[in-house]
Amino acid sequence: MTFFNNVNLINNFGSFPINKLGFRGSDQQIFPQNYTQGKDAFSTNPLYDNFGTKAQIEAIAKSNPTIVQMLKENKIPLKVNVKELEDLKKGHLKNSRVTAAKMYSNLPNELKRDVNLSDLQQAAMLHDYGKVLIPNEILNKKGALTPDERKIMELHSELGYELLKTQNLKQSVLDMIKYHHQNPAGTGYPQAHKDFEYNTELAMLAAADKYSALTENRSYKSAMPRGEALEIIQKDVDTGQLPQEVFDALKKSVSSD
Repeated sequence: MTFFNNVNLINNFGSFPINKLGFRGSDQQIFPQNYTQGKDAFSTNPLYDNFGTKAQIEAIAKSNPTIVQMLKENKIPLKVNVKELEDLKKGHLKNSRVTAAKMYSNLPNELKRDVNLSDLQQAAMLHDYGKVLIPNEILNKKGALTPDERKIMELHSELGYELLKTQNLKQSVLDMIKYHHQNPAGTGYPQAHKDFEYNTELAMLAAADKYSALTENRSYKSAMPRGEALEIIQKDVDTGQLPQEVFDALKKSVSSD
């Protein structure tokens, strides 16, 4: 299986003429267009060593009218939290990626044909990228979020989509990043528009994301045991928000955790 290769990405980036790229008025390109693919041990290595510098991400945000408007409407100051992004890369994003890959190996063959494993793992590694623009006092609040804080937190998936949509990613990957909190009925977030399509890849990412989040330590909670986490996700199956086959693949994948 091939992915963006960590070393080649860094080597290419050093000599790539990013100032010649047109990026909505910005010259900041996080992922070079002439990257080289290579082998990657998905169970141990982060998908990307280079998630972009603070200056690059800030320039992208400032040059994107949608991001500017979202931040203005919600009274969010533009502060790029690169440390949070690095922590996510080493923890939750990696955990989600490994879980999604394991789920693929446990899918029925007829569903495997609907899944591009490379796309799924890229989306898993980048799905929370937008949290780099969410205020830290909300992101890592120890208590429950207020309704207004919850509204801001829920912007992260669309912010991630907007930050990454000119970064040489496939549309299928971008759609998973944007809609990883959506469901078949379209009642999740962000609002499901005409580009929304619920599919097996999206269901797998949603399940891997939720399981990883539940079983990780966070500032506001302790890690949940595997059984309790699966009980919660079972409710998504019972309410039609997650296909049974995807849940079965998740259970098999985490049986030895």
